[in-house]
Amino acid sequence: MKRRVLFSTAAAALTAAAAYMTPAAAQSAETASVADTWWAFHGNVEAGGRFFLNNPGKDGVASQGQTSLGKYYEYSDIRPGPFTDGWLNFGTKDGLWNVDFWADNVGYNDQRFEVNGSKAGEYYVGVGWDQTPHIYSTNAQTLYNGVGTTTLTLPAGLSNTLFKDAGCTRVAGKPPTGCTNATLPGANATAVQRDITNNLHTTDIGIRRDTATVDFRWTPTTAWDIHVDYSNMHRWGTQVEGVVFSPGATGVTAQVPKPVDDTTQNFGINGEYQGTAPWGKLFTVKLGYAGSVYQDASSSYSVENPFCGTGSGPGECARGGTTASNGSPSSPFATMGLWPDNQAHGFTSTLGADLPAKSRYMGTLAYTMMRQNESFIPFTSAATVYNGGTATPYASMGAPPTLPASSLNGQINTFLSNNVVTTQITPEFKSKFSYRYYDFDNQTPELLFPDWVVTDTKLASSTSASYTKVHSLSVSYTKQNGGADLDWRPSREWNLGVGYGYERYNWTRADADVTNEHTGKAFVDWKPWIWLATRASWSYSDRMYDNYNSTANSIFQWASTTCAAANCNTISSTAMRQFYLDNRARSKGQFSVAIDVIRGLTVTPTFGYQVDDYSISATELGLSRSQAVRAGIELAYAVNPSTTFLLSYMNEQYQQNLKYTSVTGTAALTPANTFHTDVIDRVNTFMGGVNWRAIPDKLDMKLSYTMSLSKSSGPQYSDSGAQPSPQYPDIKGQWQRLEAQAKYTFDKDAVRVFGIKGTAYAKLRYVWERNSVDNFDQDIMQAYMNSVVGSTGFMTWMAYDNPNYNAHLIGASLGVKW
Repeated sequence: MKRRVLFSTAAAALTAAAAYMTPAAAQSAETASVADTWWAFHGNVEAGGRFFLNNPGKDGVASQGQTSLGKYYEYSDIRPGPFTDGWLNFGTKDGLWNVDFWADNVGYNDQRFEVNGSKAGEYYVGVGWDQTPHIYSTNAQTLYNGVGTTTLTLPAGLSNTLFKDAGCTRVAGKPPTGCTNATLPGANATAVQRDITNNLHTTDIGIRRDTATVDFRWTPTTAWDIHVDYSNMHRWGTQVEGVVFSPGATGVTAQVPKPVDDTTQNFGINGEYQGTAPWGKLFTVKLGYAGSVYQDASSSYSVENPFCGTGSGPGECARGGTTASNGSPSSPFATMGLWPDNQAHGFTSTLGADLPAKSRYMGTLAYTMMRQNESFIPFTSAATVYNGGTATPYASMGAPPTLPASSLNGQINTFLSNNVVTTQITPEFKSKFSYRYYDFDNQTPELLFPDWVVTDTKLASSTSASYTKVHSLSVSYTKQNGGADLDWRPSREWNLGVGYGYERYNWTRADADVTNEHTGKAFVDWKPWIWLATRASWSYSDRMYDNYNSTANSIFQWASTTCAAANCNTISSTAMRQFYLDNRARSKGQFSVAIDVIRGLTVTPTFGYQVDDYSISATELGLSRSQAVRAGIELAYAVNPSTTFLLSYMNEQYQQNLKYTSVTGTAALTPANTFHTDVIDRVNTFMGGVNWRAIPDKLDMKLSYTMSLSKSSGPQYSDSGAQPSPQYPDIKGQWQRLEAQAKYTFDKDAVRVFGIKGTAYAKLRYVWERNSVDNFDQDIMQAYMNSVVGSTGFMTWMAYDNPNYNAHLIGASLGVKW
């Protein structure tokens, strides 16, 4: 019965659309409309219904071997139900006035509407509405009420029940007793597991972007072009966020549905003028302004602690313990910050001019101001925090420290100058010279925080002496690029080119002060015969830094020389080299050939290669090598005008060699504390398709299939020669999609009796899509993990990541085009 309703709805929609094309709708019975003599009306309306042939699991949990549709719906809304798409156009027959209206997937979360109107050569107006979903999960498990709001609370009494069932006893003004073990013992774990299971509910996790756009263009003369645009994008929904209630890695932690509710407004105006320069050549100048304002509906949200006794005050919730080594207490609520309001304003000018000697200049100047000055939220909503010494941090409590400023006063200004000159030296030779300068000037004050609060519970100075004092860092840089290219076309068969590029970064508050990179490149195109075309290119670049000194930044950031002189847990090893600053040699090559083997059959092999070698010495850490290899082949065969085939295969491999350590600060590297791993990602993609006009101009059929196989591995090795055990298992994935479609076009004479002047057609479409991922890291996830992973007795999870689905979708529609 449900399927009949879907198709009945589609038929009703088509009947309504057809009514607009009947003679009665176009003119009255007594006299023809004046508009009918000079207006043309066109359109295409399609309506139908779709449903699942199977019953794919929507909200299953991966650890239970179930499927979910979260990944299936990730960026689109193709739920079962009726659907409508359409395009309507009307305008004068001389083309002077024109109006277009588009509508896609009406009534669903990814629907789109657009209206454009114009008077040719003078006015152009556009209005749009677009909804774009981003679904993360349809199977998230949560204990919290108030999903989507800024107040996440638990069912009445649940926090107290979990607190007691975990074995905790409240002590006024102190951490609780009786629950110092991060892994709960049998009876306590069973009780907590029961409490959590009985209070879970399933929720979708995702956001939707609702975007309204308006733009207007005016061309009063052939020399002037003025454009104004505005857009308003509202994001709303939820995302997953981890909330750490306790200091340390084994206290109370909860994954929660973070609220998203923000608006971004973009607006701009620009004007362009084209004229003749004094030297008799054309030039174009363009001036523009663009602005952006971001506003979040809230500055923070609060989350209730899942392990907290009734009446507990700050620092009296789980987990228990009274010393720095075994204590990990928490407070009743956590305050979580959201994105701050900010804005940007940019001004641009562009000049394009034809020059003597067959040359052309293109230049751009741009200046942008970015500002963020929303008031800081407090360190904590708790009235008091623990402030004892590092050995006995929970011996006393006091008021939390004050912030060093009321707001960030964030200011970043950017300046861009881009210049390109091209010259046709001779009919065979063409040159290009370019220079680009970009200044990222961060004027944000670098604030000093004498002390701060760790997880709403205790002072940073009570946690570790190395945690305070701390400065914020304002990173700035300038980037310069210069280049020269020469293109030579000696004949119609050959095209060759060479080029040189230079890039220089000057950094402030980065581990390296300066990097310089030189690049050489060459390419060749060869088409000796009409049935053969080849293209090859190669480039090599070498980047070097002047001075690399991560210690200087650490001394400033942590306002102390202690971290530079000893093993400090607030900074990574000083032997670490960051890949975007480190010395690097890059080689990159690409090759392709297109061969018409026989009439209608084209074979196109392709190959791409890139390798980055980083100069990591025996006493340094970081990324030592990155390699990407891509090879594939495509076969396209037009058997005849009615039948075409397409087959393709692509193999992609990415490999990264990483060297890392288990120590921090200036601690010495030894074979026992140094490791390396080879991260290898492989993707094989197979595609095939056929288009067949079974009955020319009557019956068209399409069939396509795609399969992608992926595998990611990362074996680890110790520099001492031993291999750590156990190793991380490989992550494997398989994605498949089969689509078949048939379109039948009815005889025009047959549909004319229904008042339809255009073309009517029917479509039948079937899609099978399956995704299967074997991921050790996610496949074990449950709402409560105490029995699976140690030291997680006071943690709750949403078990939201389940990319596995298997869906069979069929749809049918009727359409009219006129």
